[in-house]
Amino acid sequence: MSLFLAVGLGLYVLNFLVGLVAQLRLGHFGIWHHGLYLVVFVSAVVALLLTEEWWLLLTVGCLAWFPRARPRTWLHPTLGVVGLVGYFMALRS
Repeated sequence: MSLFLAVGLGLYVLNFLVGLVAQLRLGHFGIWHHGLYLVVFVSAVVALLLTEEWWLLLTVGCLAWFPRARPRTWLHPTLGVVGLVGYFMALRS
């Protein structure tokens, strides 16, 4: 596995878990969650460009759509899960 893919996936999972905690209203992370989102987005794009794992297009697409998906709606967690599928598929190829 590429280092870029591993770092991107690790950051994605971390932000996914932070978002899950916020979604379940077990904590409030506000600006930290959004700052981490930016790092996750950049790392996913870098991983896509440097590894040429085209499944990451699914992840980057989901991440690009996130600003339009309000928290605590069905679309927000759905994008998170589908984006994670992109990473998992990239690991399989």
